Amino acid sequence: MHKKSSRILGTPTRQRPAHPDAPGAPEYSSGSKALRTKNFDLAAEYFNRALQADPKQPHYWRAFATVSRIQGKINEAARGFCKALELDPGFSHAWNDLGNLYQSQGKFTEAAKCYQKSMELDPDGIDAHIGLGHTLLAQGKMEQSEQAMRWAVRLDPRHIPALQGLAYSLKGQGRHTEARKVYLHAWLLKPNDLQACIGAHLTLPTIYSSLAELSASRKQFAEGLKKLHANTETFIKSGSKELLSGLNWTNFYLAYQGEDDKFLQTEYARFVAKIVHSAAPDLMRPIRKNPGPLRNRIRIGFLSSFLRNCTVGSYFKSWITSLNRETFDIFCYFTGSIRDHVTEELARSSDHAAFPRGSAEDIGRQIKQDQLDILIYPEIGMDPVTCTLSAMRLAPVQCAAWGHPVTTGHAHIDCFFSSVLMEPENAQDHYSERLILLSGIGTCYSKPPPPSPAKRSDFSLPEERILYLCPQSLYKIHPDNDKLLSEILARNQNASLVFFQANDLSITRAFMKRLETTLDDAGIKKTGQIKILPRMEHANYLRINLLCDVMLDTLHWSGGNTTLDALACGLPVVTLPGKFMRGRQSYGMLKYMGMDELIAQGPQEYIEIATRLGLDHAWRTQLAQRIAQNSDTLFSDESPVRQLEAFLTMQMDTSLCHDR
Repeated sequence: MHKKSSRILGTPTRQRPAHPDAPGAPEYSSGSKALRTKNFDLAAEYFNRALQADPKQPHYWRAFATVSRIQGKINEAARGFCKALELDPGFSHAWNDLGNLYQSQGKFTEAAKCYQKSMELDPDGIDAHIGLGHTLLAQGKMEQSEQAMRWAVRLDPRHIPALQGLAYSLKGQGRHTEARKVYLHAWLLKPNDLQACIGAHLTLPTIYSSLAELSASRKQFAEGLKKLHANTETFIKSGSKELLSGLNWTNFYLAYQGEDDKFLQTEYARFVAKIVHSAAPDLMRPIRKNPGPLRNRIRIGFLSSFLRNCTVGSYFKSWITSLNRETFDIFCYFTGSIRDHVTEELARSSDHAAFPRGSAEDIGRQIKQDQLDILIYPEIGMDPVTCTLSAMRLAPVQCAAWGHPVTTGHAHIDCFFSSVLMEPENAQDHYSERLILLSGIGTCYSKPPPPSPAKRSDFSLPEERILYLCPQSLYKIHPDNDKLLSEILARNQNASLVFFQANDLSITRAFMKRLETTLDDAGIKKTGQIKILPRMEHANYLRINLLCDVMLDTLHWSGGNTTLDALACGLPVVTLPGKFMRGRQSYGMLKYMGMDELIAQGPQEYIEIATRLGLDHAWRTQLAQRIAQNSDTLFSDESPVRQLEAFLTMQMDTSLCHDR
């Protein structure tokens, strides 16, 4: 028999709910009924009355905390759960709830402790095992997450969320074939489960073992899209309340195959639009600009889970902080669980800062109530909630930027911002959106401050070797790069390639196995030519750039943030521009600085430039000096932001505004 996975409100492990005649019991029952019908304000009122009548009932406090969390009153929720646990330390459900609250705030250490306490009190409590598994996932601890999820599956082999969590942890370790099988098993158990079906058909490898595997995976993905469309009516007819949450998915790894993704992205976006239209049709209706009196300022919204100290935060911070406040009223929606100093800076710089939680539907309704004129997504494709929201019509004009530089395919994304320096001549052909090219590198990027000096020995780097830095995440390194790297090592036996390990060790192993196969085929002995460094904080990463001799840009997906860091450190970067913007960012930066000597026209010239940079110390030094002299022109250029302002202002009088 299938176990009931979870309830909104459970009972304490050691204390029963109050007798119907006990103080507060009628209010508690009425509040529970209001909560089930999603009348949250009424539920909160009843639970408050129950607490006033009997403040020593832990399940009253849990109920109060539960509705507070749903209402976004995080501090009140934390107080309620903690009070329930103070009254009954054996209340396993409250420990689990507090863990969920901490996890939503990015407090993963605290969340894990709560889940472990819940598991101690109730070893068969499946929700705590799943919660712990998701907390470990968020920390990149994939193997430990797998263990927690497998324990949950042992408790109930038919538990769909446990199976999905297990599949995700396997996917995070690069075990995509196993992940697909688990998703498929879940889908067969529950044919109307949307996420299981998507996972079974669209899961892609993190690291490709060969070009043949890449080609087969792409073909399998295309066939999977057909399966999704064929099953659309099954999902819609189910009328499941979980329909939108089933879209908890991104096609993140598709963009790293190095091909034109417009058709595949558009086909997936059509599928998502059908699901969203069925589940929340009001969030798909066209919107026209406010017909009332003209506002004093244009309402611009920015939404992302990555408005923090990362690539997205670094690239697009100036779009939020530097727009003219006399013209624009800035709304920021921080949908991620991680907050840092950049998050706080952007929140202070905004006229309206919101940290919405809940489902994509809940967040979409909140945004629509703000009556924005224009909504900008700095990235679409890296976060599942954002991928669902971008299918909706939440503002008259909706735009995406190149935080994830590939077309979204969504009919409700009107424009895609990019850089005029980085796009090829036929760029519009690669986008379903109207392509808007901003000047320069498209943003006003702050030059990172130089770190204090370091020695190679501080990072166990070889002293006498020529160090070629390959700083991209390993999943970005296409198999086409392997022969180039092999040939560079063959031409300079005193060279070493420097990589950074992936979040999960299995990903690093898979990449190294592929690269070592190429080196073996070329007859290159592996005697110190490859150095894998641990992930590190930004100051130390910049020190690595200062200690290396050359940065090797990667084919099909070039450096962005990494190239800017390298150039800020005076490190020569050799690049071979690709067919799409995502493979041309370093090209645009070097072109802007007049460093054409570092731009190859083909694979052979790439090898020759990289080899000469390693062997010709004088030439390398000369180029490094020019980079140091010219790099300031790349940073702190406000012209792209001024161009963005002009474009956004113009949109208020154009046909891009959609009629209601």
